[in-house]
Formats: sequence, structure tokens, C-alpha cells
Amino acid sequence: MKAYIRILVVILGGISFVACGNKVESVYQDETCIEWEDFESQELTGSEIAFDEPVMQPNQLVVMDTLLITINRKTEKLLHLFNLNTKKKIGEQMTMGEGPNEMISPSFILGQDSVRLYDMVTSTVCTYGVGEFVSAPSLVPSRRYKLSEADFFSELVLLKDKLVGVSYRPDAPCYMFNAAGQKLGAVGNYPEGPEAYTDLERVDAYRAIPASNGNDRFAVCHFFTDLIDIYSDSGKLVKRLYGPEHFFTRFTEFNDGVRIGSRPKPDYYRDAFYSPVGVGDELWVLYNGKFVNKPGYNLLAKDILVFSWEGAPLRHYILNDGVSRIAVNPEKRKIYGISSNPEYHIVEYSY
Repeated sequence: MKAYIRILVVILGGISFVACGNKVESVYQDETCIEWEDFESQELTGSEIAFDEPVMQPNQLVVMDTLLITINRKTEKLLHLFNLNTKKKIGEQMTMGEGPNEMISPSFILGQDSVRLYDMVTSTVCTYGVGEFVSAPSLVPSRRYKLSEADFFSELVLLKDKLVGVSYRPDAPCYMFNAAGQKLGAVGNYPEGPEAYTDLERVDAYRAIPASNGNDRFAVCHFFTDLIDIYSDSGKLVKRLYGPEHFFTRFTEFNDGVRIGSRPKPDYYRDAFYSPVGVGDELWVLYNGKFVNKPGYNLLAKDILVFSWEGAPLRHYILNDGVSRIAVNPEKRKIYGISSNPEYHIVEYSY
């Protein structure tokens, strides 16, 4: 993202301008400015996977060897299973609800030897064996527990035996939980940017999604500013990456007499990062960069940025078919993405 090096620090109502190397201007404290030129670029041409049945309208996917699992929220069963070798749909699992074997809004928590799902509506975490998804007539979790923090609407990532998610609360950007779902504490600090935000504005402006390496690093990838914060498992900021286009969406609080909220200023309303995934020693993340209010806007991103977990820019993959979520199989060097252009389908890339 274009490197702006104007660290606009609001101190006692004044604004200080601080240089960030010899690049353009930046706006955040402790940032490292990155540009497109910092990455090694490669164009990738994908192909649609012709499954024997429609994929419907998935919003998330995960790949485990030859098994592809998608999450659909507009179908009777939430989880749809496909064999990537045979290109056949091999099953469906889990109905929507609040029963012991049901979920309302599931998301994957990626692990090594099991599958975890987190229901953002009920704050419930469930663990399953990988084989159960294919062989069991109905999914029954081997472990089920609730987070101690109710109404926790973030996706969760694994750090050894801990869980981390974006808080959407003003005290800190992230919360950490132990293996029993008990809150261990708040993690990190919100970026100090160019706006003096209220609590409500700050939470909305820095909405984000996490990813981790499963061990000792996690990243907070922001939706409305091209900013990525990488933390250690102790909550120490390892690297704050700003770029490649250096923008932020300004939010303004409102009170219409019925509700209090905040909304983005239309001229600044722009998408940044989503669908980050930890791929071994690397962080992969989709980058959009589109203005939400401009004609032709959609969620489909054609850029994947790859970093080390120390924050070093590595590679930039340019996709011919934009996607909204990705999963990566590093052993087979395959990228799988959800596209909705012109209809929903799964696209496969080799890298």
C-alpha cells in the first residue's frame, strides 16, 4: 500500500507530523510503511472447480487434504462437504439452531488434528474429529464450551491452547481466552491515527479479522484501513504494517433519537483486508482497496499479500478471478477461493 509517512499524532489538540523513512506520509504511531514494490509479484490464472452439485452461496471455506468444507447460511444444513479429487459433493452436516449439536452462525477455528467451530451468536466453541465430518450421520462435538464473554462476535484463532478474537469493545482490540473459554485478558492497543475518535467511532473504524500461525503469532487485519497489526502470544506488538495504499475510513458518531451509532463518511468508505489465513511460517491475506460507494463495487478481491510472521513483505499474487474468502493447501501449492462472479463457484489456483 502506498507508503504515507505522516504519523499524525494528536497531542493536546495538536497534530505532529513525523517522517517514516524516506517514503510518503503515514498516519499511525509505530507503523512500518509498505508499498506494492516491496512484494515479489506473480499473476495467477485460476479455474472453476466443476463439482457435481452447486456450491450454493458459501461465505467461508476450509481445506483439509482432499476435503473441502464450506459454510452456507441459506441452506437447511450449514456445512457442505466436497471431495476435491472426485469433484463430488459427499455430504452435509449441522442444522441451524441452538440445540446441543446445532449452531446459528458458525466459523472455523483452524487446528492441526481436529476441527473447531465457533458460533458467534451463542459464543460456543465445539471440537470435532476430522473423520466425523465425512463418516458421522450427525455431527456430535467431542467438546463443547462457551466463552466467558457473551456476545463475542469475532472469528477466533488458535494460539497453542489459547483462543484470540477481535473484541469490538473500546478497551482493547483483542481478547484472549484459555482452553476452557475463560477470558485471560485484553490484548493490544488501538492504533493512534489521524482522528480523535469516540469509543463508538474507534470500535467501528478499526473493525478487523484475526489470523494466527497456531503457535506464537497472531495478526489483526483491518477492514477499513490498510493496516495489519502482528502480535506475539504474550500480546506484544511485533509489527504494525501500513500500506500498500495508505488510507483510513473516517467514522462519525450519530444519535437519531432512536439509536446511537457511527457511520463511515462516504468519500472515505473503502475496503482493505479480509480472509487472512496462517500458512505455516507465512500470513496470507486478501486485499480489496475498493471504494464501497463507487459504481461496480463488490467484495471480490484480486490481490493476495503474503508476509512473514515478523512482518516482512514477501509475495503479491494477482488473481484473474476475484474471491471473497480463501483457503490454502501449502503441500499441494493450491489456493481455493469463493467467487460470486457471475454465479457462486469455487476457483482453484496453483502457485
